Amino acid sequence: MKTRSILAFGIAAAVFSTVFAGGWASADTAEKAPDARKALKKAAGDLLKHASKTGFTTQFDVAGGMSNKSDHAIVDQAVGERYMGRTRGAVMFLPERQIFRTPTKGAEFNGDFWRVLQSTAEGKKLDRLFAFPERILQEASKTAKNVEWLESKVPSKVVKREKPSGRTAVGGSTHEEKVYHRMRVTLPSEIALKYFIDMQNSGCLSGG
Repeated sequence: MKTRSILAFGIAAAVFSTVFAGGWASADTAEKAPDARKALKKAAGDLLKHASKTGFTTQFDVAGGMSNKSDHAIVDQAVGERYMGRTRGAVMFLPERQIFRTPTKGAEFNGDFWRVLQSTAEGKKLDRLFAFPERILQEASKTAKNVEWLESKVPSKVVKREKPSGRTAVGGSTHEEKVYHRMRVTLPSEIALKYFIDMQNSGCLSGG
């Protein structure tokens, strides 16, 4: 069978200064797992509030190239981009590149004067690749076809369950509570196509 090479992008998850925690549930009682869709909506709302009050920092890596693997692992990397942005309200600042941007506009300082971010090839690429995390989360919470919890990478938490006795709690037993903090969100195909077109228009595909 002929193996077809395809272009794949491996995008590292954005790292926020805030911690997303879906909740806890007993390891032996799956029915107590928090509702994943509700947890996604709460996380989206919390991140939006956090952005407007104290802000957060996002680190974002993009790696792209050719792949002939079933899991789309890159074997010939042609694209490598790294971004770091500090978001406060509707404005993101990229200190390493001296860029201020909003979801629709942007400006870059080149040492002598300010220029429109979208007027340069690098600016267009950044604008199309590096979306605002809170906007992505908001869109996902509204349009997700499926939301499911993934296996946690941290051990279960040991919790002591105390027995109430009158007005005081004494004795009790311990049990493990599973951590739910990772999830997979499946979006409609038209949204996936939109993001792919944004990547294609960024100029990253022009090299191959």
